[in-house]
Amino acid sequence: MSTNGTDANGERDRPAAAQPFGSLQDAAAIQANERTLLAWIRTGLSLITFGFVIARLGVWIRILGDAGEGIPGSAWLGAVFVLMGAVLDAIGITRYVRFHRAFVRHQPVPINVTAVLAIAGAIAMLGALLGAFVILSLRSR
Repeated sequence: MSTNGTDANGERDRPAAAQPFGSLQDAAAIQANERTLLAWIRTGLSLITFGFVIARLGVWIRILGDAGEGIPGSAWLGAVFVLMGAVLDAIGITRYVRFHRAFVRHQPVPINVTAVLAIAGAIAMLGALLGAFVILSLRSR
């Protein structure tokens, strides 16, 4: 593009809103957005599954007889992981819809890293809590 607003063929540049929708680049961007949504959903589902296992672990241990009381707090910790997975899925869906709407309307795509950083920080803290939980349960044996 030259400084006078024309491309190499001498044609005037069209603003983004005037660009035709449906090009291969559009399809690639939309499919990338869909893959990103699926990654959010997989991660959320993993947290939900992991939370369920943690919550039920205390019950299973109590049933097997290894610990008379089971694992105290495992139900709460598991519930927090399940809730975090559901929140993660909701954030992924919201981000997908916002990107898709902005992209189709040829508007700037909103970028919000706050939710991503908040979820990543919460998962890191829950992981640290789970690690401390495991260490304390090993010490008590």
